[in-house]
Amino acid sequence: MDATNESKIEVFAEDLGRLLGTARNRAEGWLSQRDAIIKDLIQLRDAATEYLSKLTGADESIRRVQVPSAPVGKVQRRRKRNLSEDARARIAAAQRKRWAKFRAAKKD
Repeated sequence: MDATNESKIEVFAEDLGRLLGTARNRAEGWLSQRDAIIKDLIQLRDAATEYLSKLTGADESIRRVQVPSAPVGKVQRRRKRNLSEDARARIAAAQRKRWAKFRAAKKD
């Protein structure tokens, strides 16, 4: 390799390092913003709970309920739809009509 190629590689490596450093700093900034927002929301929730308990005269022994997070890996499935034969036939006919229109436009 000659000196010009080596200098180009060095410049590229420096630019890449600078880019990765910038990306890392931005990601860390976003994470700290997220943590600050969560902290503010928790304080707001606690203040609202306190005011609500004062307004309703709720007993002080009532504690804040932790909201469970969604279990990891579990996917909620949609309920199966049951269509009548007539509805399926109408849908199929409409789809065939759309495909015919598409193919006719494609030929032109």
